[in-house]
Amino acid sequence: MALTQQDILYFILTDRFYGVEDKTVKTDLKNPKGYHGGNFEGIIEKIPYLKKLGITALWITPVYLQVPEDNNGLFPYHGYWALDFNRVDPCLYLDKNKYENGSKLYVKDLVDALHKNGIKLVLDMVVNHTGYRHPALTGKENPLPIKASWFNSIFIGSDNDEIQGQLAGLPDMDLDQSDVSDYHVQTILSWIKETGIDAIRMDTAKHVERVFWNDYKTHIKGKFPDVSLLGEVLIFTIDEVSQYQQHFAFDSLFDFPVQRAIECVFAYNSTLETFVSPFNQGTGILEKDTAYTNHHRLVTLLDNHDLSSRFITTVLHACGDNREAATRAYMLALSFMFTIRGIPQLFYGNELGLEGGSDPDNRRDFEWHKLDKNYEVLPEFTHEKLIFDHTCKLIKIRKEHDALTAGSFVCLFVDQFMMVYLRHQQNDVIITVIHNGWKKAENPITISFRDNSNIPSRIKDLLANKTLVCQLSGEKIKIENGTFQVWPEWKSAYILMP
Repeated sequence: MALTQQDILYFILTDRFYGVEDKTVKTDLKNPKGYHGGNFEGIIEKIPYLKKLGITALWITPVYLQVPEDNNGLFPYHGYWALDFNRVDPCLYLDKNKYENGSKLYVKDLVDALHKNGIKLVLDMVVNHTGYRHPALTGKENPLPIKASWFNSIFIGSDNDEIQGQLAGLPDMDLDQSDVSDYHVQTILSWIKETGIDAIRMDTAKHVERVFWNDYKTHIKGKFPDVSLLGEVLIFTIDEVSQYQQHFAFDSLFDFPVQRAIECVFAYNSTLETFVSPFNQGTGILEKDTAYTNHHRLVTLLDNHDLSSRFITTVLHACGDNREAATRAYMLALSFMFTIRGIPQLFYGNELGLEGGSDPDNRRDFEWHKLDKNYEVLPEFTHEKLIFDHTCKLIKIRKEHDALTAGSFVCLFVDQFMMVYLRHQQNDVIITVIHNGWKKAENPITISFRDNSNIPSRIKDLLANKTLVCQLSGEKIKIENGTFQVWPEWKSAYILMP
């Protein structure tokens, strides 16, 4: 099953989500860079929680067997420092004797459990580099086919050469070589065949030799066209990011340009005209969507494990640690993300306002102690409950309305503090009002769609003299003569439908 516009994507660092106790894995919960014990069994146990949220696709960090610990105090708990790209790290599964050591069948069991519950699996993969001190380079016994000649020079850093340089000093694989590219192609084909995964999240895509993407198109997309390719291109300019969808067969990309804009607007109070310009001048980020092959397939996000800090922490600092203000701003950003185009992605804990500074602090353990046995937020965690309930409501609204997953976008009004936009798909119409001001609007604001040439007459007729109902609050607003009025509170949203 491909990753689609209808999906709600949830991203976890497996080690930090939840684990069923495994006494064979050495954990150190006090070490933010150590193993904390999350595993596949823990994910399976928490499937009811994912279903309660409304998650339809789960992205997990890489599962490869890692280069052993003792890397100057650095532990590969995150999965990005591979030793063997064809084996599962034993710290990720409990029953060590169920299959052959490192068997991909351990991942298949997870995939099967998720599929039974209507959840797809997106598996994180790496082709750009191995872990530090890989035996192919150290002269130690190396049982793997990976050779020292498969790597680019160790004397080049990624700051000097984005493709051939070492990212953070990690041994950089030379995918211009046919043997190296073929090794990774065959490995990826094996993961797909043996586990049944639905999509691949490709790590550090901008650092990979471009010829590899042609091999990927030919061999992997050719054989498995329904297995989506989601690329991590950590660039904040549309012209550069869009190239990967235009030329390199990526079905989806993380929308880092919009993520940066969300941060500027909802944390640092930049104008909402960042997204859409007044009178459609073409300068807004959403007005540049034609740069992409399909902007609806972009993955929208507030934060992830590679960004400087969790979004709620950024907002808190920007608000002078005023938690009420930060909670309202954070919920408003979520409302925006779930009502614009793209596939929304939650980073584990977003739904609880999980905090965290820069790496590794943004990779804290999930706060299960804040939930009861029915996965309801305990009443003493006031702000977490507001965020959690709001997130669940947004997911439900999005899943119920085709206008939000496959609908056209028309901006009805925008200024520094307020943005109103309409989305429609067949007879489904949603109007969203985003008010980013720090106080209630001084007067009611009249919004007109009567003379908007970007809205089909059919949609105008559908709305004529209807009453709009806010899906968040239940408030009712009457449409008269192609106009309606809103009077929003500070840092608030309406999601309106007739």
